[in-house]
Amino acid sequence: MAPHNIPIFDAEVLLKCQNTLGEGVVWDSTTQLLHWVDIFASTLHSYNPLTGAHSVDKYPSKCLTYITPRVSNKAFLGTFEGSLVELPEPTIPTELTPKPTINEKQPTKVISEPLNEGLVKDETIRFNDGGVDPKGRVFVGSMGQDETAEVYPGELWRYDLDRTKTKILDNVGVSNGLGFSPDGKLMYYIDSRKDRIDVFDYDLSTGTPSNRRVFASSPPALDDQHPTEGVYDGLCLDGVGNVWVARWRNGRVVGINPQGEIIAMIRVDGSKGATIPCFGGPNLETMYITTASSTQGGPGDADKYPNSGDLFSIDFGPDSPIRKVLGEGWKGAERYRAGI
Repeated sequence: MAPHNIPIFDAEVLLKCQNTLGEGVVWDSTTQLLHWVDIFASTLHSYNPLTGAHSVDKYPSKCLTYITPRVSNKAFLGTFEGSLVELPEPTIPTELTPKPTINEKQPTKVISEPLNEGLVKDETIRFNDGGVDPKGRVFVGSMGQDETAEVYPGELWRYDLDRTKTKILDNVGVSNGLGFSPDGKLMYYIDSRKDRIDVFDYDLSTGTPSNRRVFASSPPALDDQHPTEGVYDGLCLDGVGNVWVARWRNGRVVGINPQGEIIAMIRVDGSKGATIPCFGGPNLETMYITTASSTQGGPGDADKYPNSGDLFSIDFGPDSPIRKVLGEGWKGAERYRAGI
């Protein structure tokens, strides 16, 4: 029995891909394909929900941490451990297997290397998550690789449409979820060393966040068998301004309305570490959720969490149980595409 009256729904395993650290999931409406990364494998996964076909592109870096489609062409942007890079168009998925042929790829261009070279080389810091604002500006954040260190060496950078870069934040522990309200007036942000979601007022004309404050603190226990653990990780927003955020090492996604109230929780049963959700599908009425191996971030239990690292999904369509809670006016939203 849950110690609260928040409705709980269950996502289902969509693809048994067994990623080590699945992250960065994004829907591309122009191709109707889903993409995500397995960070430490430095791979970009592509999946066709209509056919079940799957492809994997591997890059020669220590990690591939974030990806985003672009407005101008079929190339993607991505972040390696210390650089923002241009990636070629992902391989079109054709193989009907969770472990398809690995395609060796090279980045087509290094766009920027804003992080301290020495700190990247000695693995003190690396890039992690990112996001795109409604104008196409790209935000990329870094993290300290020792997540127990007292010093927070991470940063958050913004790239304007002319590729001018600006440091927005420093003293960041683990730069994670980042997203914008439908009207572009609010920016939500997570530093996972702090167990909370922050919100900024956002000036869309200049790309400037201000007036940082706490939007939501840690959630209640999922149920009697699943106490509150972990921290907030990646997030996305739907088309009515609700924030959907993965709970790292706590096996769930938490839905929060614009007033900061929890409206629903989604269980990823059999997985310890949900990492980030996104909306996709023909009508943006499917939520996709990446997960990490149960060994990531602490002791693992593969027997207890056999689906850790798999790709999950849950239906948000008109007849779905969760839609009955959200109401008839609900709609999904696609992540913004990079304009640089």
